[in-house]
Amino acid sequence: MQEKTSIAAIGTSDTILLFNAVGIKTFVLNDLNAIEKTIFDLANQKCEIIYLTEDIYIKIPETLEKYKTAVYPIIIPIPTKELSEGIGLKKIRENVEKAIGFDIF
Repeated sequence: MQEKTSIAAIGTSDTILLFNAVGIKTFVLNDLNAIEKTIFDLANQKCEIIYLTEDIYIKIPETLEKYKTAVYPIIIPIPTKELSEGIGLKKIRENVEKAIGFDIF
């Protein structure tokens, strides 16, 4: 039986391994099929939060759509030092606006 993972981080480079320092399970993956399978597996394990680097986040819109209305997992894009598209901040803005009714940023 697999150990339950409450929070996970998935990225394409070793920079994602910094999440290990705070106890977050990390996955360094480059293959989109492996990334999508890992997200599916984590969702089935009742993982609550999955952080994705922005480079992955923008490449898997169909997978993200599957979990958009689900309570869990919450999938959050994070910028990396290699690339930042501003997607993480945009999603935070959208979620805050949805929660309180207006953009506070």
